[in-house]
Amino acid sequence: MSPLRRRDFMRVSAVAVAAAATTRGLAGPAQAAAAPAGRTAATTLPPFAGAGSNAPVRPFALQEVKLGPSVFQEKRDRMKAFIREFDERRFLVPFNANAGRPNPPGVPVVGGWEDGGQLTGHWTGYYLTSLAHAYCDDGEQVFKDKSDWIVRELAAVQDAISARTAGGGAAQPPIGRVAGRFGQALKLGGDAPAQYVALPSAVLAGLTDFTVATWINRASTDGQDWSRVFDFGSGTGTNMFLTVSAGGGGARFAITTGGSQGEQRIDAPDPIPTGWTHVAVTLAGGTGTLYVGGEQVARNTALTLTPSDLAGAGNVWIGRSQYGDPPLDAAVDEFQIYDRALTQAEVLSLTGSAAGTTGGGSVAWYGFDEDGGTEAVDSSPHHRPATVVPAPDPADWVPTHPGYLGALPDDLVLRLGPPRFATYGGDTGTWAPWYTQHMLMRGLLDVHYATGNAQALQVVTKMADWAHLTLTLGDVNNPQYQGPITRADLNLMWDTYIAGEFNAVAEPIAEVYALTGDAKYLETAKFFDNRQSLFGACDRNEDILTVTHDRNPGPRRPDRLHANQHIPNNLGYLRIYEQTGEQEYLRVAKNFFGMVVPHRMYAIGGTGGTYPGSNANDEQFQNRGDIANALTHSGSETEATHSLVKLVRNLFFHVPDAAYVDYYERAVVNQILGSRQDSDSTGDPLITYFQSLAPGASRDFGNLGTGDGGAGLEDQTKYQELVYARSADGSTLWVNLYLASTLTWPERGFTVDQQTRFPRGDTSRLTITGSGRLDVKLRVPAWATGGFTVRINGVDAGVHAKPGTYLTLSRTWRSGDVIDVAMPFRIRIERATDRPDTQSVFWGPVLMSILGDPGNGAYRRLTLYSGLKRDGDYTRAALTPGAPTAAGDPTFTAGTLRLQPWYVGDPQPQSAYFRRVEPDIVFGPVATGVPNVKRDDGLPAYDMPVEGVASPGHDGLTFLDVVWDQAPFHTHGDFVSAVARTADDFQGRGLLTAAQKDTVVAAAARARTQLTP
Repeated sequence: MSPLRRRDFMRVSAVAVAAAATTRGLAGPAQAAAAPAGRTAATTLPPFAGAGSNAPVRPFALQEVKLGPSVFQEKRDRMKAFIREFDERRFLVPFNANAGRPNPPGVPVVGGWEDGGQLTGHWTGYYLTSLAHAYCDDGEQVFKDKSDWIVRELAAVQDAISARTAGGGAAQPPIGRVAGRFGQALKLGGDAPAQYVALPSAVLAGLTDFTVATWINRASTDGQDWSRVFDFGSGTGTNMFLTVSAGGGGARFAITTGGSQGEQRIDAPDPIPTGWTHVAVTLAGGTGTLYVGGEQVARNTALTLTPSDLAGAGNVWIGRSQYGDPPLDAAVDEFQIYDRALTQAEVLSLTGSAAGTTGGGSVAWYGFDEDGGTEAVDSSPHHRPATVVPAPDPADWVPTHPGYLGALPDDLVLRLGPPRFATYGGDTGTWAPWYTQHMLMRGLLDVHYATGNAQALQVVTKMADWAHLTLTLGDVNNPQYQGPITRADLNLMWDTYIAGEFNAVAEPIAEVYALTGDAKYLETAKFFDNRQSLFGACDRNEDILTVTHDRNPGPRRPDRLHANQHIPNNLGYLRIYEQTGEQEYLRVAKNFFGMVVPHRMYAIGGTGGTYPGSNANDEQFQNRGDIANALTHSGSETEATHSLVKLVRNLFFHVPDAAYVDYYERAVVNQILGSRQDSDSTGDPLITYFQSLAPGASRDFGNLGTGDGGAGLEDQTKYQELVYARSADGSTLWVNLYLASTLTWPERGFTVDQQTRFPRGDTSRLTITGSGRLDVKLRVPAWATGGFTVRINGVDAGVHAKPGTYLTLSRTWRSGDVIDVAMPFRIRIERATDRPDTQSVFWGPVLMSILGDPGNGAYRRLTLYSGLKRDGDYTRAALTPGAPTAAGDPTFTAGTLRLQPWYVGDPQPQSAYFRRVEPDIVFGPVATGVPNVKRDDGLPAYDMPVEGVASPGHDGLTFLDVVWDQAPFHTHGDFVSAVARTADDFQGRGLLTAAQKDTVVAAAARARTQLTP
């Protein structure tokens, strides 16, 4: 690896970039796009080097496809309203602070993970991308004005940071102490030089019964909702905390190993007041008590979790939140931890003196009586000092390489590499710094492509220069610097859980190569190959997304990979393939996707889950084939599905397989549409983080400032991106999705207007304007088993449509030609691969969820086969159509239960899966009295052990499953023959006796009238 010298740092002008792109001959679909109506000035858009820009099948620019009336348009318009009204100045506050630039008074930060924590800055990229998408829609000037302003400000920030590269920083201000309740105290937050206190993780070791007690003096209540007095854990999934107020209400203690959905809480009626206040939490024998001022204010007698359940907790903090909430603005004194629950009298005694009658904290006791500094003395018998973490000061850092752009010092990125190799969490750790770099680069490039903003490309190019220096020369200012970064160093970095989450940063860097022709950027993009622990295995099609520990090939990787840490990597690989033709990059992306879909895919298209009795992190991949046993109250992370959708779209451009679009449609129609709440907000994106598929679960909408909320900004503003596609030579048009939309194809002179109510209806009419020879490829969805008919100008086209393929209409088209497509939606049942009785109901492509909560985690139990006729149509009796919703969405009923589309964005409890219960073999109302026995199909068949689940097991299809899987039956004789064949097979397996077989076949023969449609 040849390191780049600092003198090679380049600034690329817009003219030079355009010239280089022209020389490379890169012509993308946006290059000749007509300006949408409403643009203030017609401009020729710059060359496009994004997904599919030089693939066999290419995308249309977002400007060239307009959505018509539909649920897609409704969701998009709600998100556009949020984007339009959101104050873009909020994004620049942390960037300016980091660069030493002034901020206007009274402008708040975005919040969420954008509050100064380690992902601060990533939402700026998402917002830029959504602005670009929104501008492509109707050319509203407000979206361009906002993006232009942000780009100008980011460019100024980048210049200010680069100018400091050779400068110096100010000395760290001393961390003193303030007057306390007893002696001295430590001031945290606000204008104090101390941000929070990090306790040694050993304070939680083996702790069951406990007391945590302290004095706090809140400076004010403004902006302090959810601020933590303490927060001990390993992230948002596993922690215990005490917050000064919860959602505007009272103080709350909570402990969980299953995220916010699994919290066990003690809720006080009032928040912790300002002024010196003593607070304490005790736990003994499952009873937890919260004290304020020595008085009991709340109790919970059903706590089953203890601190010992927070295994591996590395974030043991006073004044800081695992969730990125506002830091505590208060003085803290006499912070004590005991290994028992104090009595109320003992708690009350702590209000009169530092130790009261207790002798002081037996596990830890921090009185903050030092003269100052970053060490807090532990006065307990263990003598384990804590670390006072300084508030970051932008004046303290000197950038290592020019070109950096960020809302936090570049050390956050550099520490991931040698010599420190920082991990996730802790005071010297790091959290996905390259993820933030990717989102900023991606947003800037999207603005460049959509609006022609040349400055955006200049900023990205400087960022790519900085990335090259950072990944070759590395942390040159570190006293332990040992030379340029090696491939082994990179392997270790990308193998690091969460800290090494680089998302798809190789993608924009490869695009800078495509636009400039400078091979340095292609080299930089390849630095992100996750070579040691995953890339090679994917090239060999060896599924190691989850492995037993003895098969783990990486120096740092967990046995279960984090889904969204690794899905987006493949977007970068595909962009490298597009620029080089190196087949391994395409193979890796294809094989990786094939490991996730269908083997780890839920009904809505999502992934991620948990093993029974194992790691509870629902953002990680579940075992291959583990669906029913991985359903939790979290899981199916929105951003992971967002990444899968982007990946499968890019794969389609290289391998135009209808199966890829079948998945795309499933994920978009269900999880992505369902990720946006159906209500208006200009202050919150109202996007889901997880979409729980557990029975009776509810969806939480919000996520201002989180990665999932940012992904939602992008998802909801680009629904038109794959409705159509075109061949590189312009001879073929793919119609992939049946969405109400209008395509304008200026290079061929065609316009296609598609009128449909999809997914609320199952017919589509495409009207063509323009003339000429063109192959039109219509996708026949895999779910279209009820027929797919095509008429051209009212005449049956006589096509043979096979579900899961494309059919081609080759002809010379004339203006006014009309293509009518009918694809009747039918109810179909999908089974979980590992447990066939765990099933979902679909209406065509739409998952129909069962409303209500059955309670206690129980599944709805449905018996459906008795309602079937010979055609196998569930809607005749088993699931009957109900009245549409006010918005026109279909509904069904099953007895007293009501089903509605998953894409309806409301928070009411619902179940994506139910349990099929068919006790006896029946044919309509004709009963046999014979048990509906189950075949041994060796399920579940997991490739690695799952605690508490035998694999291979003995689960399988029932007798009626096997029979009705052969429907429809054209004649009653066909039906009886199928029953007879199945009965013979089950008798041969020893599952039915000869007498039972005869009884079943005879009953099937008698049921002619009952089964006739």
